[in-house]
Amino acid sequence: MKFTKKYIGIITAIIGLVLFSACEDEVDLRIPYPNDITFNELTLDRFSYKIPTAPFTSGDNKSGVITVNVAGTGNNYSGFALSNKNFRSYPWDLSPTFAPAGGLTPTEVQESINTTAFSVYTPIGAVNRTENYLVGKTTGDAAYFTLAEPGTVEHLLVANTSYNYLLASYGSILSDDLDPVTQSYLIDGDVTDNPGIENPDVARYGVFTLPGIDGTLNTIRLAGTELLAKYEVGDPIGKEAGISAGEEARSVFIASNPDSTLEEQQAVYDAAYKDAYDAAFEAATDTIHKGYVKLTIEGSLNGSSTGSVDVYLALRSEVDTAYPDFNFILNDWKKVDLTSLGTVDKVLFKMSSDYVDDQGKMVYPSMFCLDGIRLQ
Repeated sequence: MKFTKKYIGIITAIIGLVLFSACEDEVDLRIPYPNDITFNELTLDRFSYKIPTAPFTSGDNKSGVITVNVAGTGNNYSGFALSNKNFRSYPWDLSPTFAPAGGLTPTEVQESINTTAFSVYTPIGAVNRTENYLVGKTTGDAAYFTLAEPGTVEHLLVANTSYNYLLASYGSILSDDLDPVTQSYLIDGDVTDNPGIENPDVARYGVFTLPGIDGTLNTIRLAGTELLAKYEVGDPIGKEAGISAGEEARSVFIASNPDSTLEEQQAVYDAAYKDAYDAAFEAATDTIHKGYVKLTIEGSLNGSSTGSVDVYLALRSEVDTAYPDFNFILNDWKKVDLTSLGTVDKVLFKMSSDYVDDQGKMVYPSMFCLDGIRLQ
């Protein structure tokens, strides 16, 4: 049987396609799709949360298996809870504008707070895409997971709770008027929109509140912590410089203008006072930079540390000297590479901040969200 060049070419092409297809199938077999530990196999009602009463496992023989720690019960737990809530706004029933008649019981207040404490904060306009996730509470070094077999954690996802995002962004009170001395919005200020809601109705404007972990409305926004620190240092120095400069300027003015009025003399004093105050204040506070919330992730193997990785959940400019222009409050999931920790059998999470109370305890909740753990 004779084959022309045309038919030989067709046969060759067909054989090539068959071989190429076989190679593709082989590649598919040799490159497995990554399997992350997502906690979605754990049973949880939609838009709810639960605090387990004992450590629990997640994963399978493809993704690997981890044991997630939890200690304590109820709101006094530490370690990890399970949630799929995605509430971004101040609780409506804690608002003095929209509070229910008769008020709320302490239990109801706490449950309203929990609508934010057990919610992940993600961009407005999109429902959280990760379904179930963990809510870590890092008190007492209880927020950790262990690996069934030692291995490398390639990466994981972290995010802010809505509780921390709202407190760090606005504070325990949100209105349209900010007190520059206390850096707190005024409880009797003008109404504003409830953040985290698209296309808000003006009829739903109000004053909103969210108690801090001490139960009060004294928690302020992260930006205000830096301003208060500067004010504490710079104000007395600025006043001293301002008074001295004002008095001198007024004396010189009076000597040159003996017929000047008291109003003219005071105007000269005020101008000199302001210039001297501003210059002294700036010089005294030029190196004061505050405002961060940081998550530290530590690895260990057989009880020995393998290293740590720091992740900022909120950061003011000039605080991190390596990235002085960074100024943000994390508002979505962030992937964190943990390969530098090497082989581990335990991963521990801690939180820190430079906004602390008189006992050095974080003012913001020591809570964060965790998901998407990929083991190598």
